[in-house]
Amino acid sequence: MDQLSHELLQQRRQHHPAWRLLAADNAPLILGFLAESFLIPNVRSLSEPEVVEALEDYQDRQRAVTPGAYPKDAKAYLTDWTPLWLRRSFPAGSDVPQYEPTAAVETAASFCRELGPREFVGTASRLLTIRDLLRQIAVGAASDPDDRIAALLQQRSEIDAQIARIRAGDDTPMDGTAVRERYDQVTATARALLGDLRAVEAGLRELDRDVRRRATTWEGPRGAFLATVFDSADSIGQSDQGRSWRAFWEHLLSSSARAELEQLLARTASLPELEGRTGEVEVVLGAELFHAAQTTQRTVASLSAQLRRFLDDQSWAETRRINALIRRVLQASLAARDEDLTGMEALDLRADLNLPLERPLYTPRHAGALDAGVAPQGDVSEVDLKDLLELASLDLQRLHAAVSTSLGDRGGHATLGQVLGDNPLEEGLAELVAYLQVGTDRGAQSTTAREQVAWTGTDGRDREADIPLVVFSAELP
Repeated sequence: MDQLSHELLQQRRQHHPAWRLLAADNAPLILGFLAESFLIPNVRSLSEPEVVEALEDYQDRQRAVTPGAYPKDAKAYLTDWTPLWLRRSFPAGSDVPQYEPTAAVETAASFCRELGPREFVGTASRLLTIRDLLRQIAVGAASDPDDRIAALLQQRSEIDAQIARIRAGDDTPMDGTAVRERYDQVTATARALLGDLRAVEAGLRELDRDVRRRATTWEGPRGAFLATVFDSADSIGQSDQGRSWRAFWEHLLSSSARAELEQLLARTASLPELEGRTGEVEVVLGAELFHAAQTTQRTVASLSAQLRRFLDDQSWAETRRINALIRRVLQASLAARDEDLTGMEALDLRADLNLPLERPLYTPRHAGALDAGVAPQGDVSEVDLKDLLELASLDLQRLHAAVSTSLGDRGGHATLGQVLGDNPLEEGLAELVAYLQVGTDRGAQSTTAREQVAWTGTDGRDREADIPLVVFSAELP
């Protein structure tokens, strides 16, 4: 255990995220919001839109009590809280960032919970817990089999004596105070276990980050690098934390252990002394603990996947040049990680994409039979070349002008359906596709909603198309 020296306390005051959180000016906002959105419901992560919406609602509630409180917008606060108290990441296959609280938030929240008033201090239950733990140590760690057998025989004699007292009617059941005292200790331990899982996950993520950093900056032989990586992974697995985590995960996956836990929870919930107080432990130990453990286990799988990708010789040989460029970028990122980048502007980069709708429509070709015979002399029947020589082209400038006119008449915003309502299609489907091209050129926004447009073709038939909801805006270029 660390001695609380003056130098250690100074260092932790300056650098420990939990201490900095408690000393922050907006500590009630940070802890209150993160506890309400993540810790209390045990939500491991939320997408950025969900976090922003929840934080805006929380701010509105606080401003209703204290007008003018917390004036910054939600996204600005999230930026301030990252990465000390919120971890921001992108899930695989998604460009929407996810947020989750760090282990420091659990530490600060646990400290604040302990500051609150308690009905009573469970001294008796804690003393019994200490005794039981010491018994487990004495029995389990004894190297002499005779010592272990003697300790177990002593426990069996105590159990036999208690059974005899119960049969004789001399043993009274546990009173309500003792039941509530022990249950409060179970609740606190279960809540602390969820916080411990965040700390374990943070440690595993740090190991994963270290492996990626070394893989990025390594310049020596691959064999030497792999030796260091496997030594690190093996040391983590054989450490106290690694062994405890493995035993915890195996116990959690044991069907017999889970069945016993469910049976104990059901019997506890039926006790009249705990009426109305047993919901939290059932949720934590029944579902939330397993969900949190799965999240931590996925972090372990991520580290294994990173090692497998690095060991792929064929991929390493084929992408050597790409890996060199990526290493240069990541080395520059690591060098600038701790620098203050406030005020810097990112370049306005965009990719030039060739969209499928930019291509001309397919025109079906009909095979025709050729008459190889020679026309008789003097056959002067006229040949109609109108269909062969008639070519149609779409005037995109006219379509741009039609869109601009509709935007002016409708206050600067109009959907494609409204534009077509003001300017009916003259060339049918080809003109409709051209309007989509105009929307791409003007930066129109396309949503997942749909709308239907209709027109009358040159043959007099009515047609209808179901298209995405395209919104033109006069402010966009």
